[in-house]
Amino acid sequence: MRFDPVECGKRIKILRENKNLTRAQLAEQLNISFDHMRMAERGKRACSIDLLVDLSLILEVSLDYLILGKKTKIDPIKDELNKAIEMLEKIKVEL
Repeated sequence: MRFDPVECGKRIKILRENKNLTRAQLAEQLNISFDHMRMAERGKRACSIDLLVDLSLILEVSLDYLILGKKTKIDPIKDELNKAIEMLEKIKVEL
């Protein structure tokens, strides 16, 4: 398995969109330029280790997933917990 900047950029874009963040908002949180963010998402500019760590924290994913696309054993559990939380929040609103 090798690092592919284009695939990494695609994952960053999908994760950013799942968090309902614009490129500008994420770039601001990371203290980088909009162009840097755009180029990273397109795989045209590699991210430093520090930037990848910050991205993984903000986007709430492991570095393994962000860099290599490897899912951990805990990811399906997190997905189920998030679904349960969403259901509970809907029930709370209805009460």
